[in-house]
Amino acid sequence: MAVERLVERRIHMRDIAPHPSEKLLSHDQACAFIAAAHDHGKTVVMIEGVWDLTHPGHVQHIREAKKHADLVLLKLASAEYAKQVKGPDRPIETFRDMMVSELENVDVVLVEESVVPPSSVAENARILVQLRPDKVAMEIEDEQFQQKYLTVDYANRHLGAKIEPVVMVLPYVVSTSAIVDKIRNMK
Repeated sequence: MAVERLVERRIHMRDIAPHPSEKLLSHDQACAFIAAAHDHGKTVVMIEGVWDLTHPGHVQHIREAKKHADLVLLKLASAEYAKQVKGPDRPIETFRDMMVSELENVDVVLVEESVVPPSSVAENARILVQLRPDKVAMEIEDEQFQQKYLTVDYANRHLGAKIEPVVMVLPYVVSTSAIVDKIRNMK
């Protein structure tokens, strides 16, 4: 019976799955995670962003990225970065790391400490080369798309990386900024 198999699989997954807090990694730990994945013949796709106020667009982004590699590393921007790039009232959610670590298709979360603006392509490329993901997934509607793409290109052309950019066109677009604007205008 299908339901019984589903229960068995879910119980098995819960028995072997790491606690969400174990999925939260520093930069050095993320580098070690990717190296270990490569040692096991696995590929890693990196996704990145502020990820405050998690919504269906985020879930869609993760699901699509997961199709391109064995493991998903979510690089979570620092709160200071969110303030600088998104505005002084961001991030909205204080416990973003806890929220994204609970998502089943996210294998690990790199909790970024640095504040490197998207326009610093060379510096972001150096960070990318240190991590060495196989792929970086980005959605074409992302306001930082061009900088992310240029960062991967710079890493490949100037720093000897072999990172594949995965450009995703998602079926529908939802953004945290649009949700926030909608809520503010409901008054």
